[in-house]
Order: sequence, then structure tokens, then C-alpha cells
Amino acid sequence: MLRHLPFACLLLPLVLVSGCSRRPPAEEATHLAAEISTLRAALPSDPAADAAAAIAKSAKRAARAYTALLDLENENPTDPAVAAARTAAEPVAIEIRRIHRLATERHDLSDLMGGLKVRAYRATRTVVVPGLLDTLAAAARQAAEVDFAKLPALVRETATLAAQLADVWPADATTGNEPPPLTRADWQRTAERLEAFNRAEPAELALGLGIAYGALGKSGFALVEFDRAAAGQFSEPEYAEIVPLVRALVYSRLGFTELATREIARLGGDTEQGRQLLALGHLTIAYLHSREKDWKQVDRSLGEAVRIWPNNPLVVYLSGERLLADGRKEQALETFAQAATGTDAAWLAPLLEKRVRAVRDSRGDVPPLFLDNSFFVESTLRLLLQEIRRKATGEKLANFLDAAQRLPALLSPNEKVEPAAAQP
Repeated sequence: MLRHLPFACLLLPLVLVSGCSRRPPAEEATHLAAEISTLRAALPSDPAADAAAAIAKSAKRAARAYTALLDLENENPTDPAVAAARTAAEPVAIEIRRIHRLATERHDLSDLMGGLKVRAYRATRTVVVPGLLDTLAAAARQAAEVDFAKLPALVRETATLAAQLADVWPADATTGNEPPPLTRADWQRTAERLEAFNRAEPAELALGLGIAYGALGKSGFALVEFDRAAAGQFSEPEYAEIVPLVRALVYSRLGFTELATREIARLGGDTEQGRQLLALGHLTIAYLHSREKDWKQVDRSLGEAVRIWPNNPLVVYLSGERLLADGRKEQALETFAQAATGTDAAWLAPLLEKRVRAVRDSRGDVPPLFLDNSFFVESTLRLLLQEIRRKATGEKLANFLDAAQRLPALLSPNEKVEPAAAQP
């Protein structure tokens, strides 16, 4: 037994030193808060994509320090100094997470836009799109020279699309193969307008293509088009306000919360359209944060959307999902029913009925959000087009964008084009 005595004598000082070196809770809390602040001071507020890896290391250290601070507060709930340190550190830790997320999103975006498919699309677009417009114009010229009913079905369909894009197609024209009530002069005017698109491509064309690609889940192609739209000239200046929103929707499909938020911040609210776009933007941010279960941010963004556009059916629907997340099942079901009421939300009714059945039939935990990526993007775009069409200057744009939904299939004739699945 005595042979262990020297070893015990060696351990005793170590134990004493270890006990003495541990800081009091208040001092440890202050130290952790200071570490988080130091880490933040070394980070850029607007990080570049190539800084993502370095920022990730600092973010990991800050997360560990903040977790330790939370644990310290739980162990010492009545210590005001610990609570004060945690309160001071919280916004700094949140800012570090924001910077880390922004850098990571920019890095991932750079990878996406630098990928082979997107680079190939960007390179060939300058040839393929003008070629498509030439094909559409040629079909219109054939319709001007030959009895429309005698043209091959493919030529009739192509000429019809040309007339729709050129805003020559009459509003009450049938959608079948019946000859449209267009004169030879109408078809010639159609061809001339599409040929003019090739001389000076309108920004509306890039916007329409971008929206079409966004709905299909081809995010990289959509972003290429939105960049072109933003750099172009719209026939109505207010149309340019749509670009940040639709770009934010594509970012939301990719899960890019910070990049989407930055796009929403560019939206104005001085006009009716501006307010509606801003409301849809806040909805986008609320949806992104709901995926991360950040309910504080969800409530903040939903509140803004409700304040700006209270009768928006998607606002009402997301409000129901928020109630569901809090376990208020019956209130959520009532809200879903409210979202489906009225003609404006008629297109949502079948989806809401499915959601209501899933909630009512569930036992225990309610199934995950039915509101997946594709549904959210497509529903928001549909609501956007619906509201554009209501305005005096919007009907023409809405018709153009409707027609543009068919262009990706013509640009990639050998590729099957369908609405995207839930994942981007």
C-alpha cells in the first residue's frame, strides 16, 4: 500500500492546481463572450466565396464558445453576470453564423455557375436563342403566305407561339388547331417583331426564360437569364422590380437564405406592385427560415407579409403551417380552410385539401410540411403572374411570360422538360 503513496502525492498538487485554475462562472462567461467578439472582429462583414473555408473554422469555434456559454447559463440560472454575458454574445454569435452562411452560399453559387452545364448554356445561348427566334419568325412568315389550316401541325404550333410572344395573338383566340383569326398582315407583323427581338433582345424575354427555368428547377440557367434581364431594358420600368423577387425564389430553391434575403432587401414598397413583391419576398424568407426551424425569424417575416398583403393566400397558408409547428392543430386546419376560400385561391384548393387530410389523419406528430421547394416556387410564381395580370400595364407582360414557359422545351428538344421535384 505504501508503494502507491508517492504516486498519490504527485496527483494531489495536480488536483489542487486544476481546481484552482477553473474560473468562477461570471469570469468564464465574460471570457467566452470576449472570445466570440474577438472571432467576429476578425471576420469580414461581406465575405467573398473563396473565404468560406477559413470562415468555417472561426464559425465552428464561435459555435463551441456560445454553446459553452449557454451551458454555463443553464448551470447558473440566477447569476446576473452570466446572463448578461450570454445576452451580449447572442447577437454576435448570430452575426457570425450569418457571415459563415453568406460565404458558404457564395462559394456554392460560384460552383453552380462555374459548372459545365451552366457554362455550356451561357456559351451557346447567344446562338441557340437567336436561332429559336428565327425559327419562330419563319413559321409566322409561312402562315402569312399559306392557308394556316393547311400548314403542318408543328408549323401551326410554332407560328401560334410566335404570335403570342409578339403580342399579336388575339385575346379570345382558341387554343386548339383551329385557324386563328389573324390576317396576312398580322403574321407579317409577328415575324417582324420577332426579328426585331434578335436585333435588340427585350429584357422581358430573359425574364420569361428565367421564370420558366426557375419553375423547372434549372436554377443555374434561370440565374443566367435573370442576370441578362437585370442588365436589359424593359418596356415598362416597373417590370425590372420583378427580377430581385424571382432571383430570390431561385435562391430559396437552392437553400440560399442570405442571398435570398439580400435580393428581398432590394425591393421597394412605394407602389402597389412594389408592396406585393415585398410581401412575396417576406414570404420567401419566412419559408426559408421555417426549413431551419428558426421560428423567431419566421414570425418576423410572416408578420411583415401579413401587414403588407393580408389577403395573400400563401401568407394565410404559411400562417397555418406556423400554427401547426406550435402544435395548434385545430387552428391550423381553420387557417387552411380560410386560405382556400375565394376565387383568388381556387388553384390552391386541391393542394390544401390534401394537406388538411394529411393533418387530420395523422396520429402523434404531424407529417412534415407539404409545402416543398417546387410547390412554393411554382405557387409564388403563379400568384405573381396573377397579380401582374390585374394591372393595366401587366396583361401584356403576363401573356408574354405565359408563352415563354414553352421556350425551354424548344431550346432543348431532345431533353424531357417537366416540373422539378422537391429537391433542386
